[in-house]
Amino acid sequence: MAEKAKVEKVEKTFTGLEIVGEIILVYLVSVLGFIFSFMEDNKYSKRAKFLYNQAGAIFIVQLALSPLCLIPFIGLMFGAAYVIMEVFVLIAIIKGCQGEDFKIPGIYDLGNLIWGKK
Repeated sequence: MAEKAKVEKVEKTFTGLEIVGEIILVYLVSVLGFIFSFMEDNKYSKRAKFLYNQAGAIFIVQLALSPLCLIPFIGLMFGAAYVIMEVFVLIAIIKGCQGEDFKIPGIYDLGNLIWGKK
């Protein structure tokens, strides 16, 4: 069985880091993804733009869920949703470092809705 050869190419990112460093930075500090999502599309690789859009959508969801977690009783559901989202973020970081793009369910669609499909 033939193995797929990975093509190593330098992808343009906003910070100038390698794409793996950018993945870790932007997902852990999602406000950066939100800010970078508004940068010009043609300056960065499609993978970097995907990364910024998804991380920006994560920031928006975190902003919405954080105060809702403080509501008694109902806040438990929102807190559970927050934890599930963070698990998906960890999966996205791991898969991204392995060279795959992981589309977080719902978050990816929100990013496309806000910034358009890139």
